Amino acid sequence: MLFLVEVDHVESGNVSSADAGRGFIEQVIFPTLTQLDQLVADKTLVSGGPVAGRVALRLMIEADSSEQLDRVVTSLRLWFIAETRATPLITVAERRDHVKKLVERLAAIRS
Repeated sequence: MLFLVEVDHVESGNVSSADAGRGFIEQVIFPTLTQLDQLVADKTLVSGGPVAGRVALRLMIEADSSEQLDRVVTSLRLWFIAETRATPLITVAERRDHVKKLVERLAAIRS
């Protein structure tokens, strides 16, 4: 299954000092980027990445189940301090087949 995962750091841009900013980068940003590299290598992360100019991610994740997706998402270091949304997606072909059947049912009702 394919999922769109949106991860947004809630307090993005609110850093109390340069040391706090450096600590955040070293303890959260770099480990999250390393995790994303591994997900790409594992072919779990099929597309997406960090959002330009924000502490946020937009990811297309391939997972066998919602449970597997949950394990992937909650393993991200950024997840602990971010708002996260996951949306299951279907393929274009699946949508096309569904819509064709819908049109056929609507035509049968009209007849």
